[in-house]
Amino acid sequence: MFGSVVRVVGDEELIRRVAEGDDRALSELYDRYSRPVYATGIRVLGDASLAEELVQDAFTSVWRAAGSFDPGRASFTTWLYRITRNRAVDLNRRRRVRPVSVGEEPLRNVSGGPEPEGGVDGWDVARALSLIPEEHREVLTLAYFEGLSQREISRRIGVPLGTIKSRSTAALKRLHRSLVSPKAEESGHE
Repeated sequence: MFGSVVRVVGDEELIRRVAEGDDRALSELYDRYSRPVYATGIRVLGDASLAEELVQDAFTSVWRAAGSFDPGRASFTTWLYRITRNRAVDLNRRRRVRPVSVGEEPLRNVSGGPEPEGGVDGWDVARALSLIPEEHREVLTLAYFEGLSQREISRRIGVPLGTIKSRSTAALKRLHRSLVSPKAEESGHE
């Protein structure tokens, strides 16, 4: 019913659909936010396997508690972040009573600094990226996450270089608007 249209739907609408039992909506939220949840797990727990467990626990909680989400109280990202932090605290408590396996070494030099709340900025970027059109998101993703030049992006996706340059400029403007005023961007207002 929702198909590829799910990608242009805002987080609050997706969580409403999750509450109605739409597993594709949950899958889209997972695609948008599993990386920030994992990164928070790495920063808070310092352990890759526990961070993976945190992602699974957090999204299981989202699935179970979707009906209790109230957009009047918090944005979806704030709600998910609270779930993530609570689950991380629980996992940390459990770890204290679990013996460390031989060869299991805590991660060192994890980016993000000593304050895990600093990672919330990454969540805001993930949300902003989810609000911009796919062709804009694709250009930014290839440029900033894969390190491709505009010329390389042009070759990779088979779109003229001039179009890539235009999309890059438009994408950065849309991303900025999404970060500054996410509600306006979500509803399609410029």
